[in-house]
Amino acid sequence: MNSSVSLPKPAVKSSSKIDKVVFKPISAFDLYYQLTYMSAMAASGISRAKIFSLAGESDALAATYFVAINTLVDEMRYEYPEACRKIGIKAKSENMKSFLLRLSDALRSGEPLAEYLAREAEVQGTEYQNQYERDLEGMKQWTNAFSSILISTVLIVIIQMISSMIYSMQTGMMSGLVATAALMACFGAWIIYRSAPKEVMTVKGSEGSSEQRHALRLLRLLLPLSLLVGAAMALLGMPMGIVLIIVGGIVAPIGYISQSSDKKVVKKDVEFSTFLRSLGGMASSSGTTVKQALTRIDLSSFPAMEPDITRLSTRLQALVDPTICWHKFGLETGSKLISQVVDIFYGGVKIGGDPERVGYLCSLFTAKTSQLRAKRRLASGTFTGLTLVMQAVVSGLMLFVLSIIVNFTEMVKSVMPSNSAELAAQNIQIGMGQFSASDLQFLTIITVLMIIVISIVTAASVIICDGGYKPKFFLFLAFTCFISGICFLVVPGMVAGILTS
Repeated sequence: MNSSVSLPKPAVKSSSKIDKVVFKPISAFDLYYQLTYMSAMAASGISRAKIFSLAGESDALAATYFVAINTLVDEMRYEYPEACRKIGIKAKSENMKSFLLRLSDALRSGEPLAEYLAREAEVQGTEYQNQYERDLEGMKQWTNAFSSILISTVLIVIIQMISSMIYSMQTGMMSGLVATAALMACFGAWIIYRSAPKEVMTVKGSEGSSEQRHALRLLRLLLPLSLLVGAAMALLGMPMGIVLIIVGGIVAPIGYISQSSDKKVVKKDVEFSTFLRSLGGMASSSGTTVKQALTRIDLSSFPAMEPDITRLSTRLQALVDPTICWHKFGLETGSKLISQVVDIFYGGVKIGGDPERVGYLCSLFTAKTSQLRAKRRLASGTFTGLTLVMQAVVSGLMLFVLSIIVNFTEMVKSVMPSNSAELAAQNIQIGMGQFSASDLQFLTIITVLMIIVISIVTAASVIICDGGYKPKFFLFLAFTCFISGICFLVVPGMVAGILTS
């Protein structure tokens, strides 16, 4: 009697626990990763309960749904088909909802789970590819629009500078126009961020490759140093061109090492797919363990990954815990993709899966992802070249107009009466209150600030478009600072020479 009264209580508690779970939207990539993970685990022939238990332990956001399914099954005694249907109905993502409902039907019909998951992973891979390419096309269109937005922001500054020559403008209005132009430039970068494919290509810098850790250390040292040096030089009244070139030179090593690391990560991603197939095939055909197969494959086929593979093999031969060895191997490559797939591969082999089959499934996931990222790099390469040219054009235009105003003011002062009474008698008006020294200083300040803002926004747009290791932003910032600094040094002298001649 007492037991019959107490039985419903855990169910009520578990039901409320499920209701409180926040199911986040699942991207196509997250679902693709989850299905690859589950299909690799299922390839070992483990039970349905074990597959669902492992599915809740994956690194993907979709694991939350399988944790909820396991809760319904373990604590509320649901059958797996009904649990999948119940959680699927609560899913916020249409792709996750559709998959869980189809999974419920497949489980109810008795279809082999390993075959079903492999087929679903292949279908989801195609869906991920299509969505990625759609996002890539949208990003391409917005990168083209970014150039127009950049020109528009420069025109706002140039027009208000020219207008000040014709009639007097309040500094508040001019500051508002410059702020609007800066916000438009930032808006263009934000649009590229929203349209670009969302993906994490590298691991945390503190856990990644030696180059990534080195770049992170330089970032902590050189970034504050560049700010202090730049501020000190500006306060001492040094030419802005020299200041920008020196600041760019200080932060350039951060970006250079990050860019070098990023190129190595790209090569490793490409080689890793072949490495998995070779390793799995060697282990299965020779009837050995993966540990022994590592010592038999020819590492010359994987030049970018050879140091990492050698280090992994050495640790395994030294009888270090294999789970730690494989996990560290993934992190030390610096690639988020490799770090994720290594966990799938080793986990599938560890529970008894055929290395060749598991390696093949992981290889498909890696190859498709790296190929799509290659398309993104192609688009970002074109955009990078365009933005660097645009940086030279917009900086040169603003400095050209500013130099004309400064030289024009000096020429006017040399020919116009200096007495304000004589100017009033002759009914002569020169914009901005006759261009006093403070007026020219204000124009110079807003021009310098706008060039600096555009330099930062341009460098950020390149990184957003390209993806990869974020500190390489400082390489492109160094480029834009160097280009702007050259313009500061060259354009005023060129304009003065033209007007003098």
